[in-house]
Amino acid sequence: MTGPGDINPDSLPIALSVAEAPQRVSGMRVPDGWRLPGKPAELTPAADDAWRQTGFLLADDLRLLEAGLALQARIVAAGYTPTARTMRMAAFASLWSRAFSSTSDAASLVRRGGYQSALPLLRQAIEHVAAQAQLGNELDEFRRWAHQAYARDADTRAEDVGLGHFFGGEAIATDDALRPIYRAASDFGRPNFGPTALFVAAEATHARYPLVFADDAFHLGWAQLLLGWALRIHASQLHVALHLRELFPAPDDLRGEAAAHVRTIDVHLAQPNRCRLEEHTDAAGRRRHLLLDFRRRPADATRRLLL
Repeated sequence: MTGPGDINPDSLPIALSVAEAPQRVSGMRVPDGWRLPGKPAELTPAADDAWRQTGFLLADDLRLLEAGLALQARIVAAGYTPTARTMRMAAFASLWSRAFSSTSDAASLVRRGGYQSALPLLRQAIEHVAAQAQLGNELDEFRRWAHQAYARDADTRAEDVGLGHFFGGEAIATDDALRPIYRAASDFGRPNFGPTALFVAAEATHARYPLVFADDAFHLGWAQLLLGWALRIHASQLHVALHLRELFPAPDDLRGEAAAHVRTIDVHLAQPNRCRLEEHTDAAGRRRHLLLDFRRRPADATRRLLL
């Protein structure tokens, strides 16, 4: 995969020569548009403030993500056309659906100050986007699962759906946009001590550890970082989708709109003083995570943190 900012809708054709799976695609329900989930009821005072400040300070992030998800829905709807309604299309659309929902749900958590809870969803979204990218050359895996799925298992008297194990590890490893996000989301989401401290004691220093249990207060750095990741994942999803023209035959004007949208995201995420993550290799050759412009409030001094 090339970077999401380099979309060429007619390049990199996906291999689609695999024999069709046995199931019949009876239809596909696709939303007419998309709105990010609304404000939950009964938020804590801190989470309510996080919702308000995120909507004010990161309105452009939310607007771009909401518009982009609506754009995704319009493109995937092209797979409903009779000529495209195949199990091959369903294989990609099924993974796409999971990436779509994970990204939208993660944004909702970020808006309410649930930063650490959003990480597994962003990691999951990357896995599903990458799986689509890799599936183009490994459709035999899906065909084998589809031919065996939903048989009866005599021992358990159950429908044997089958796990159908699949993982786009190679696609993640070769994607310069998604790889560092995936590594960081994995490391930050696990019970590692450094990221844990940033979530529960954001103002900690070598001399003090101001623990805040179940902290859901607004943090500009986390909000910028995670919404930026959501936008980058969304851009990568568009990149994959536009290379599946046979399965999702969106009209040229819609494809051009998607390419322009990704360019807008690139410009937006390149703004100065935005919290971002860079990969850093230390003297021992270890790959580390470098957080830049990390701060809780806009007026706070920015911090550089190495994890």
